[in-house]
Amino acid sequence: MRLILDARALRIPHDSISRYSLGVIRALSELKPNWKLSVIVNPEEVPYVQSLPVEPVLCSAARLRKTENSELVPLIESSGADCYLNLSMAGPSPSIPTLLSVHDLMVLNVPGYFGSSFFRNILERLLFGRRIRRSIDHARSISVPSEASLSDLRKTFPGAETKAFIAGAGQDLFSRDEKWVGERQDYLLYVGNARAYKNVTRLIVAYARLKAINPRFPGMKMVVRRDRAFRDFMRDIEDCSATDSITVLSHVTDDELRKLYRSCAGLVIPSLKEGFGLPALEAMAAGSPVVASAGTALEELVGDAGILVNPESVEDIMRGMAMLTSQPELRRELSRKALDRAGNYSWERTASAIADRIGAITS
Repeated sequence: MRLILDARALRIPHDSISRYSLGVIRALSELKPNWKLSVIVNPEEVPYVQSLPVEPVLCSAARLRKTENSELVPLIESSGADCYLNLSMAGPSPSIPTLLSVHDLMVLNVPGYFGSSFFRNILERLLFGRRIRRSIDHARSISVPSEASLSDLRKTFPGAETKAFIAGAGQDLFSRDEKWVGERQDYLLYVGNARAYKNVTRLIVAYARLKAINPRFPGMKMVVRRDRAFRDFMRDIEDCSATDSITVLSHVTDDELRKLYRSCAGLVIPSLKEGFGLPALEAMAAGSPVVASAGTALEELVGDAGILVNPESVEDIMRGMAMLTSQPELRRELSRKALDRAGNYSWERTASAIADRIGAITS
């Protein structure tokens, strides 16, 4: 089997799609050592795949541009590949069988995804909608990470779910055999971006109210990527009455992130929508309790290993954080459950599901 993978979504610093791409590529190379894997990457991202048994294919073509087809189809078809695995959500439509990864559809379904500009949101949603529809119509098969993502696909593109399967996701910050001997500290953690669907404004308000009620309420560290939403996020932090108790980290290394997950009292992730929720899985794999949104992919992922809250209610987010910080026995119980539940997810399982589907659409 010759497989060409589109990993142009790789970026620095690594976001969830980047971690997904690297996790799947690495696991596929280990699961199918006899397969020849070629990986399309931007030139600056080559170092991240050079240590893997794959052939990098350099390409500077930007994602989600109308020139993708003319730039990439000749590249893909001249590779001699039997199948094209698009890890980048949308893209070209080559003549060989295509497996498309749809991580989420929040661009189309979450108001304000592209910031506060009404017209920009309308335009970007229209353009992205056209491109992903073409990719979905063209694909022989579609992988999604969760039942919630499958449901969104069914509602947004009726009929597409007949080609879809749930591949899940994994994490590679912590091994199952790794033991943490340090002590947890008295602070809450948030990891993610600051776009509308992440619901950080309500999180900040909830935290400020708890701090006003109890000045000894634990501090909060927020690992937030610098992107188009970062400036408005920092304005919310500066205007917050509890600003002195919030530490913002705009970039951390993987080693620093491991330490944060291992030492925090718990992760708070009250997203309005998620395709999967990789930070929650990473936290669980570190034995960290999680406060997460009910009615989203996070509930599916976290289950009984976390405290579920209504993400549209500041008061309920406050309740979740207060329970987590005030009940040591609950934290210990959730920590044990989190470690057990995290063991159900791995890149190996995701890669196996993808490999099985590739076999089916190329046979």
